[in-house]
Amino acid sequence: MNKKMKAYRIYGPLDMRLEEIDIPTINDNEVLIKVAYSGICTTDRELYDGTMPYFAQGLSKRPMTAGHEWAGIVAKVGKAVQDVKPGDLVVGDISVGCGKCTNCLKGLYHLCANRTELGVIRYDGSFAEYLKTEGKNVYKVPAGVSAKEAALVEPLATVLNAVRRTGINPGDNVIVFGDGPIGLLNAQLANHCGAAQVIVVGIKDAHQEKIEKWGLKFINSSKVNLEEEIIRIFGAKGDIIFEDTGNAATFDTAVKSVKPGGKICALSITGAPTIPVNLDYIVTRDITVVGVLASPNSFLPALQMIAAKKVDVAGCISHEYSFENAVEAFELVRGSTTDRIKVLVKGL
Repeated sequence: MNKKMKAYRIYGPLDMRLEEIDIPTINDNEVLIKVAYSGICTTDRELYDGTMPYFAQGLSKRPMTAGHEWAGIVAKVGKAVQDVKPGDLVVGDISVGCGKCTNCLKGLYHLCANRTELGVIRYDGSFAEYLKTEGKNVYKVPAGVSAKEAALVEPLATVLNAVRRTGINPGDNVIVFGDGPIGLLNAQLANHCGAAQVIVVGIKDAHQEKIEKWGLKFINSSKVNLEEEIIRIFGAKGDIIFEDTGNAATFDTAVKSVKPGGKICALSITGAPTIPVNLDYIVTRDITVVGVLASPNSFLPALQMIAAKKVDVAGCISHEYSFENAVEAFELVRGSTTDRIKVLVKGL
């Protein structure tokens, strides 16, 4: 194997360079993976344009290789790795904890004070020919699931964690703010988990036909009175609200859309230092607010759901770019293309 590989390295805002660097060396507990596909998410865009709050917090540091939504082929395994072998199509959890602290021992490794995150925090990611990761974080992709579909396991695992944390009861009316990939996966999963009705609130009419094909309802919030339209559909406000837009101004709208005793789940990082929220409104209506980070303990069930065709992840893929055109793909994600959902970059 050649000892060098190509990788995209971020040096500053909008400064991502294709370079030749050493292929990662693995230890006995790690796996070397040849990347097949990488997805670009909001976190990657923020790492690229410099707005990711982790930079200010000292968690993410440049130069770095982004990319945490990926699927790839095992190239080499460490001596202690037993569950996968070279040639296997795999995906991997992005959070790596110390394994010894209280949170790690509780299974909350994504909250470890010394954690790393592949492609985000002190751990190079998938916008490269190869990546390395912990063998314990790697999952073999079931038969019948393509590499493209597998590249969406991480966002699906994130919304699966959110749905479990929030707790959807059969018959609940659910509202998902956001018609991007997280919002569309979130809405599908809520529907599968027994919600009576699911509304997706967005601003892209281009997605309406797809959303309705999945048995969901769509509201373009720029064209109607949102509160009136929600009550027209549900007969009341929502039982559970998912805020998936990353838009700081949307959160207070989400608060006003939930019924007394309902729940709001925040998945997105806005980057805003403060967000205007009417706390008295939340308290006097006994509203529960749940913040959700990452996808702990959710990769295996997410893979199983894709294999069982419970969620249409392929339907969320709108664009595919070659590895050589990855910067162009990032620029597309920064823009306002109306038909964009999930953008994939094919590996070399």
